[in-house]
Amino acid sequence: MTAAERALETRRERAKRLTSVGPGTPMGAYMRCFWHPVAAVVELDKWPLKKVRLLGEDLALFRTESGTLGLVRDRCPHRGASLSCGMTDGEGIRCAYHAWAFDATGACTDTPAEPPGSKLKDRIKIEGYPVRELGGMVFAYLGKLPAPLLPNFEHLVREGLDRHVNITHFPCNWLQIAENNLDAHHLAFLHMRYVNWLRARKGEPPIVERKQAKMDFEVFEYGILKRRLWEGDAEENNDEWNVGHPMLFPGNQFLSMTPTWVEHQFRVPLDDEHTIVYWYNAKAPEPGETASPVVPLVDNPWQTPEGEYIRDSVNGQDAMVTISQGPVTDHALENLGESDRGIALYRKVLLEQLERVERGEDPLGVVRDPARNEPYITLPMERHWTYGLAGVQNSAIHEFPERELEPVPAR
Repeated sequence: MTAAERALETRRERAKRLTSVGPGTPMGAYMRCFWHPVAAVVELDKWPLKKVRLLGEDLALFRTESGTLGLVRDRCPHRGASLSCGMTDGEGIRCAYHAWAFDATGACTDTPAEPPGSKLKDRIKIEGYPVRELGGMVFAYLGKLPAPLLPNFEHLVREGLDRHVNITHFPCNWLQIAENNLDAHHLAFLHMRYVNWLRARKGEPPIVERKQAKMDFEVFEYGILKRRLWEGDAEENNDEWNVGHPMLFPGNQFLSMTPTWVEHQFRVPLDDEHTIVYWYNAKAPEPGETASPVVPLVDNPWQTPEGEYIRDSVNGQDAMVTISQGPVTDHALENLGESDRGIALYRKVLLEQLERVERGEDPLGVVRDPARNEPYITLPMERHWTYGLAGVQNSAIHEFPERELEPVPAR
């Protein structure tokens, strides 16, 4: 093997360390230090059981008539039927095949076809994981116990906000989706220059294109802050430059904000080649109106019914460039430049966090101190942008009426 071949192999091994999320992998262990959304509450309102895939594991999510939430391994240990195809009963879940029952911890509580006095159920236990409801979403934790606190981010718990969730299924690895948000320059090209190329083909007037003057990135207690300054803008009183917006560890969450709305993107790895993105949106209701207690879930497709990419929306464009890289892109063949500083920093920080987990330490972003979590966590986020994407539709953003969120003190 030549030196070049050895270097390429080393890069591939490092990339695999970052992209593989299954049980027993370094990234899988790191991801299991955090809570992840696995469903919207409204899904369980329609049907009390749901099959969930998370970090390479097939699981059965359920909610009993009394409101108890549970998340257990989906495969029944009796004959292998799917528990998510079963039924709720009491405080647990029953397999439809032979009615074996399990509680939320995964302990077997009943094997009704066995003879009276059978001790078989006492020897049976499957994996059961902590699960919690917050902000209209259901979150799960698959890591070592004791579980950390589920972060009370402001937009998830603050009263009086209207909320809704868009969902997209991406047939690709979570990392190439997450890295798109630390690619600071793609906005000017993908969402401006490319948009104008599309508009010219349709005979439509162009949108205003802008160039970045500079960018910066900062590691903070919950992740990485991305800052950007556009040409012609002053640094003074510029939220994009002085505040920025955060990518939250484990690196699969990204937030953006304006005076009227907050969008929190959760990129949830189902396995190495499939990811669900939840676009969680929160906004103050119109004056005189009351926020709805229901958080609806709406599909946010990236392709047309004919199977073509949706090219004329921000979310569709982002999906196009990440999905088109393939199920797991070959990061070893990339050629990064100075404009990719954010991605280089992100990978460096991720690798450092993997090492912390391997040493038995909590990685950055894990919350265990209740004082940090109450009443809620306020994140640094820009509230005013100096660029516009007029003419680029984004259904995940514009569902709510324009109504300014009242600022709250950072802490």
